[in-house]
Amino acid sequence: MEYYELYEVLKSHFDSGKAVIEIEDLNVTIETISFVSRASDLLHRSDYVDCAQHQHRLEVDENAYLIYDQPSVDTRDGDIECNKKFEYYILKRADIETAQGCILFFHGLNEKKWDKYLPWAYELSQRTGKAIILFPIAFHMDRAESVWSDRHHMTEIVNFRKKKYPENTNYSYVNAAISSRLESHPQRIFWSGLQTYSDIIEVVKEIRNNKIMSIAPDAGLDLFGYSIGSFLSIIIKMADPGGYFTQSKVFCFCGGMTIDRMYPISKYIMDGQATITMLSTFTELLCSDFKSDTRLKHYQNEDLHPQESWFKKMLRYNYFQKEREKRFREIRSQIKAYVLEKDTVAPPIEALNTLQGGYRDIDVDVEIKDFPYEYSHMVPFPLTYKHKTEITEAFHHFMQSASNFFSRK
Repeated sequence: MEYYELYEVLKSHFDSGKAVIEIEDLNVTIETISFVSRASDLLHRSDYVDCAQHQHRLEVDENAYLIYDQPSVDTRDGDIECNKKFEYYILKRADIETAQGCILFFHGLNEKKWDKYLPWAYELSQRTGKAIILFPIAFHMDRAESVWSDRHHMTEIVNFRKKKYPENTNYSYVNAAISSRLESHPQRIFWSGLQTYSDIIEVVKEIRNNKIMSIAPDAGLDLFGYSIGSFLSIIIKMADPGGYFTQSKVFCFCGGMTIDRMYPISKYIMDGQATITMLSTFTELLCSDFKSDTRLKHYQNEDLHPQESWFKKMLRYNYFQKEREKRFREIRSQIKAYVLEKDTVAPPIEALNTLQGGYRDIDVDVEIKDFPYEYSHMVPFPLTYKHKTEITEAFHHFMQSASNFFSRK
């Protein structure tokens, strides 16, 4: 079956509304799990947000949020109900009743649908025998407000941004919401990541307590990240919350670099104004040791939050390089990156710089591949009949690389 055909079959069965569906011809089941985030209190909703761990209140600086007077993008994060109650999915081989291993799968930035990832998750499940957990990052997929995907409403935001920022580039109705929200408060990258990080810990606890019947309670846990999902996966691995991920492997596709070495200016990801604001804000915060954001400073304090503070070590390449590379040396055999030569969003050289170190003295496997057809960071495997053989072969090479890595003892 060609790649585009596999995609169409999986897409036609996905999100059926049933708790479990089985596609017999593909030997796969897709299970839908309802989830309620217990970490939504981390998000901006009131003037004060507690740090439950340290039993004190942290003041939210309202002036740190740029307000556009556009209701569709000005909503406080803690008031977005779909981000608190949502669904995630488990793909598993139908001939395996209970998977002995699972891979936590994280998507890219500004994604609203799982469609493009279904063939990846399917092939991983078939080749490894592991269950694949498609888990949405906060404010993405079903956790995103429906209005953020509405062409009419978001075109209004585009026109607003055009007028406000005449020199802006790469604006579109597709990236209007995320561009506005991240320009308004770039620290949302951390808070949404921390919520997702906390949610994942709850999922792992449910697995360990035998509450997910399709996955064994002692199942091995691995991580697969694409683009910004790689950034999250690496932080989870570095932090190793609860010791759950000590033995975990991390596969980074089109990622693996610090966030300042990714270039997400694209009509599909973020516009130029938002990207520049985000990067300059984090540079300023790092230079001042988060002086202007006391709440974020609290969570980036290594003595108070040693796990969460790995975030700051992955923000800029030239900051905390020694500490970051020391950790990569410790886990070097458990990380692999698969990057594409013509990827301009996540350039391969930056994966080498970050994972192998400035002196290339860290033995992390970074595989650089160039496919024999036109591709991009956003669309590594085009859904076209033309070049279908080459696309399918490239897809299988990618999947073989990932499955070999996850299956390696």
